[in-house]
Amino acid sequence: MSDGIKEVQGVISRREVITSGDENSDKIRIGSAHSGEGSADPFDDVDAADGDVGAGEVLGDDILPPGFPVQPLGVAWGKFYFLTARGELTEMSAGALSHRSSLVALMVGVKDPMRHLADIAEPGKRDTDFSAAKAGDKLMQACGLLPLFDRYMPIRHTGTWRGATRYPVVHLGENLNVSPDEDRRGRMVSGALYPAVPAIKGPAKAEISVNEVQHLSRRITNFWNWQCDNAGDLIIAWIGQAVLGQYPDWRTHLWINGKNGSGKSTLLRIISFLLGGMSVGVKNSASAASIRQTTNRMAAVRIFDEAEKSENGGGVEDVIAMFRLMSGAEGAQMEKGTSDHSGIRFGLYGAGLLGSIIPGGMAPQDRSRFVMLTLGDRLASANPTDAAMFLDELEQDAKALGPAVWRRMLRLAPKRWDTAFRAYNALVQSMGGRSRDGDTIGTLLAGWDLMLFDEPLIDPVTDQARPERIERAKTLIQPLIEETQEADELGEGERLLNAIYGGVLHKEHGGVKTVAEEIMLLNSASHSPSTSDGFLLARLGLRLFGEGVGQKRLFVANAENSALNKALAGTRWRGGGHKAALQTIADVEPYPGTMRVAGVTQRGLVVPARLLPGYGSNPENGADGGE
Repeated sequence: MSDGIKEVQGVISRREVITSGDENSDKIRIGSAHSGEGSADPFDDVDAADGDVGAGEVLGDDILPPGFPVQPLGVAWGKFYFLTARGELTEMSAGALSHRSSLVALMVGVKDPMRHLADIAEPGKRDTDFSAAKAGDKLMQACGLLPLFDRYMPIRHTGTWRGATRYPVVHLGENLNVSPDEDRRGRMVSGALYPAVPAIKGPAKAEISVNEVQHLSRRITNFWNWQCDNAGDLIIAWIGQAVLGQYPDWRTHLWINGKNGSGKSTLLRIISFLLGGMSVGVKNSASAASIRQTTNRMAAVRIFDEAEKSENGGGVEDVIAMFRLMSGAEGAQMEKGTSDHSGIRFGLYGAGLLGSIIPGGMAPQDRSRFVMLTLGDRLASANPTDAAMFLDELEQDAKALGPAVWRRMLRLAPKRWDTAFRAYNALVQSMGGRSRDGDTIGTLLAGWDLMLFDEPLIDPVTDQARPERIERAKTLIQPLIEETQEADELGEGERLLNAIYGGVLHKEHGGVKTVAEEIMLLNSASHSPSTSDGFLLARLGLRLFGEGVGQKRLFVANAENSALNKALAGTRWRGGGHKAALQTIADVEPYPGTMRVAGVTQRGLVVPARLLPGYGSNPENGADGGE
């Protein structure tokens, strides 16, 4: 048996044994037709509007009657907090609670709100239907019997969450799917509040089969021109862990890069479909502020196309930093002051996906949270009509199967996720990965395991990891470890170049392109670019020169440049610091003499061809190729 398997067995021997026959599994009868187990859904469906769990059952008949539609939550800072009859979180002042319209608003969604209000406050001689003053007093008294309301308690909106048990809590907006093992009072579940919010589409009743997942993986692998093996399985693996939202202890993010025409945008749309209701859709602009405001308190997947570096900083750079914080179990927790000094708390949970022409500049701590995949040029099809039909069929299948993907992962996660994650985490580290690699790659492999195999990783007969599964996992793990190690080895100069290549260039007649795109375009010609060809790069103090396809070199002026400063916004290389960073690269050399750039004679450094976008072999000069 290999060392990797031995390492996994050591972890498994220390695990909490979870079998399909334990008391919790029997209690909620989890299972699937695919595995031959019981097919009952593992959740208790509750609609808050039905008022089946009322505040009166907790507080007693002397305050509110059983089944009362509004749930008091407590009082703090002179405000009274409730969940309305629809389950929405609201705060009200004592004065507002004495107004008839405010009380009726609490009851929106109930067929006969006046009856419920009359039950707690019969009308007086001058009242209609009920006594507003008495009803407000009763509701304030009910809040007063509860502990002070904590505005900073966990408040969770739509998505997949982990409760106090190992079973997921699925928040669909107005409905909650909750295991009966959770400690629950209305929408307060095991110390977290799940208020009603706009609804999302839920998981399917039936789960996707392994054969269907395998078919998706093959099509994703074959239709796009990937620069790595097993890309389809890696995409499926990422979807498997991402669709579980906040449930895993760690979230792995994905970055897909490829130039225009590679099919990147279409792929991102298909991935979004496969996530079902867990995706908030594909956005074509990346703003950390907009993400915080529109997806606050959601355990969902955020996908951004055209995630290119911004001119002034604060764009994709902030999103990368935010995704880094979202990786951990507690998600990204941020606070912002307000004019009334109360402050706003943002909590963001789940995995992220970025698509761009080239990856943005990432610090090592950012890179360790991402899996990077690269697309090459779309290969020409012998029959474009057939290719278009094939792609349309794949999109339609993704739309139909997304909810079934979610269902599969919800069913299997309670039984297999924790064990699989620990095992693959240990395997990654036994193969030379660091602890953080174990988290990032181990999470990805746990998603792969549950998506592509009906049998658990641990054989119930031998109580050991299945050797054939471990060997398959190793083929996925080794390239990912090598990529992260290579990224860690990038020096100051290489990271600077990545930042420059992500810089934005404004075209003369509208539109933008990145520095990398322009270099790739000029590098694809056999002749040396003319001054007019390279005028966009010249604005940044850059000039491409030399002969041969993919063999040109880059002149970088030493002097500070305002346009280059914009490309390097938010970095320590602004203000002329780029020169010292470039000199840390061994084969970067001073240009002999001067180079004319943007009409100005300047001194500078020469970046070798191997470090430029579009670098490749040239049959005419016999140079070695490269990526």
